[in-house]
Amino acid sequence: MPDQALDSVTSRQKAKTFTILLVEDSASDTELLLNAIEEADLKAIKGDIDFEVRSSAEGALQALAERPIDLVLTDMMLPGIDGLDLVAKIQEIDRNLPVLVVTRVNEVPAAVDALRRGAYDYVLKPVNPDDLGMRLHRAIRISEILRRNTLYERVMQQELTENGLVGVSEAHRQILSRVREAVQGRAPVLIVGETGTGKGLIARMIHAESEERDKPYQVIDCTTLPEGMAESELFGHVRGAFTGAIADKPGLIELANGGTAFLDEIGDLPLPLQAKLLRVLEDNEVRPVGGTRIKRVDMRFIAATNQDLEEKIKTGAFRKDLFYRLAGIVIRVPPLRERPEDIPVIARHLVGQFGRELGKPDCALEPAALTELSTYSWPGNVRELRNVVERAVMLASGDRIGRSDVKVLLPESRKAQSAMDFSGYVSDTYEQGRKKILAEFTNAFLKAKLALYAGNVGKAAEHSGMTRQHFSFLMKRFLD
Repeated sequence: MPDQALDSVTSRQKAKTFTILLVEDSASDTELLLNAIEEADLKAIKGDIDFEVRSSAEGALQALAERPIDLVLTDMMLPGIDGLDLVAKIQEIDRNLPVLVVTRVNEVPAAVDALRRGAYDYVLKPVNPDDLGMRLHRAIRISEILRRNTLYERVMQQELTENGLVGVSEAHRQILSRVREAVQGRAPVLIVGETGTGKGLIARMIHAESEERDKPYQVIDCTTLPEGMAESELFGHVRGAFTGAIADKPGLIELANGGTAFLDEIGDLPLPLQAKLLRVLEDNEVRPVGGTRIKRVDMRFIAATNQDLEEKIKTGAFRKDLFYRLAGIVIRVPPLRERPEDIPVIARHLVGQFGRELGKPDCALEPAALTELSTYSWPGNVRELRNVVERAVMLASGDRIGRSDVKVLLPESRKAQSAMDFSGYVSDTYEQGRKKILAEFTNAFLKAKLALYAGNVGKAAEHSGMTRQHFSFLMKRFLD
């Protein structure tokens, strides 16, 4: 659907009144809650706030059937259907509707049970306006995100299904706009973003949407080109060019002829090869190692990097002319922590994908689980989110994935666990167990370093006492 259509429905959405349903059977407690909410001064809302008040769960369910509700605040102790059952019924009606339960201190176990059933949060009586305001602000934010996601999924579902790139943020829309621009021609494309942000997916999408979609798509990982053999890998060689060259061999660039060559982590390409690559871009020719004949090639080049190439140009580590030749169209992909509104829709998209793959098509994330995911910093970006969601679906015993199901998979929670349990290695040989523990340690170590330096691989590698190439190699091996 065109961007204008989404802009239109989004503008209508922004003008919509935000409605909070308050369910409380005590008139005095209702007044206290409304006064506390007024004192909390909910300024985060775009537009007006409206309240719908009901004294029973039955009345609340009737209100839900009569008008759109954006947030529910309900007491635990209600006549007839209690607050716990009301939470369960609301979840059956709309899993994306955040519910806050209000409870007294001695009712906390029941409130925790409500969280397990899908409630977003709980508030203790007597209500503290500051505490209530903080919790309502968070609930309002997640409600707005979920509402926007629902709208987005409705008007853009076909596009999401076709290209696999999902999101609702302005940054995401700008990425899609640049992708559409890129597929119109064959200008070189430079994709810039932290590790795990989906640069490879964007490159593949550009190829898949271009006229060359049926031609070769060759991925060239510049961090793993073998030392001493990089030129041969890229440009090929002729028989007898060096010891072991027993036959002519085409290079990776030549193998992409007619299609697309994706140069992943171009910032790690050695300077001598940068000059040779520039000649390919300018003249559409490759010369194999040891060869005298030039081969003509014709392809699109897409490059990606998680480094600041302009800074590398200043230090002489990257050629300015190559940078400008590659940067015909630049697509900048912000890290996930800078576009948290994309996290719920990406997570839900992934749950649907893994649910189908793992035979759990009805699996879904509860609002509280989406909030837990949305407040995590994601140093590994979409790649890390993908891994967490896949494990959550795999481990889910039912159709619902709750806050505790995802929280236990996040590093902060695992860090709080007690000393390492070695019982899981008793059936392994020493070497097998050692490799497993090393892999777990390396995974945690890399994530911690990336989090410490906000995803800057160069600084993380330097602080780790290893080269950037080695650090990148470990990331590809242990964080994928």
